[in-house]
Amino acid sequence: MCPEKEASFERVAHFYEVLANAEKRLQRESGLLRGVLQQAPGHRVLDLACGTGVHALWFAREGAEVTATDLSDGMIAYARKQRPHARIDYCVSDMRTPPEGVWDLAVSMGNSLSLLVTEDDLSQVFERVSARLGPGGLFFFQVLNYSRPEAQRPRHRIEEATLPEGRLTAIKNLVPVGEFTLLALNFFVEEGGGRFQSNVDTAVLRHWTKEELIAVAGESALAPVDFWGGFDGEGFDPSSSADLIALFKKG
Repeated sequence: MCPEKEASFERVAHFYEVLANAEKRLQRESGLLRGVLQQAPGHRVLDLACGTGVHALWFAREGAEVTATDLSDGMIAYARKQRPHARIDYCVSDMRTPPEGVWDLAVSMGNSLSLLVTEDDLSQVFERVSARLGPGGLFFFQVLNYSRPEAQRPRHRIEEATLPEGRLTAIKNLVPVGEFTLLALNFFVEEGGGRFQSNVDTAVLRHWTKEELIAVAGESALAPVDFWGGFDGEGFDPSSSADLIALFKKG
């Protein structure tokens, strides 16, 4: 097991979980995920920035041996509690420094690579992933496509859900600034009597392009295999695709 950090954000992990609608998400994504797993030379999977463990559990149920890592000890604590499985090893780890081991498939979902704001950070991930993949190993990841016009404008979204302790309102603000997007998530839980609990989560997201990803991956002996614009398998179109989903192969 990997060592865990001190700080805990398990409550925010719970908010993400409520809003993510994991069941609906997996219904949309499972076909492409299963096809990628079948292409891998084996069933050893490294899940980078695993969050609440949605994909780690899916891969384990498909028969994979999974090492699932996240920088947030709160996310890992939540995943261990809510999505335990005999074939999953959850551990706290930065995606730039994944644990030692050999894997057949590395995955990074949920736009996690956009959290890497410098090319050095991205290069480090590709280098370490390549070093830990076995012969013919695959790296599969999904980021948002920031080239489409909608992503070039400020966006504000409100999502709501019901928790046992009260009504959850999440206010999501995305503000593009050059090749970055500034993200602020405000979570409010109404407990009644005019009382609210609140949490804030912020991030800076890098607008990685297909060309930049190919160039950085090539320096680590990772060759592009395929690109998609969505989990239904349609091709990637920089002007309209919501996602940029990529599959790279070692060597």
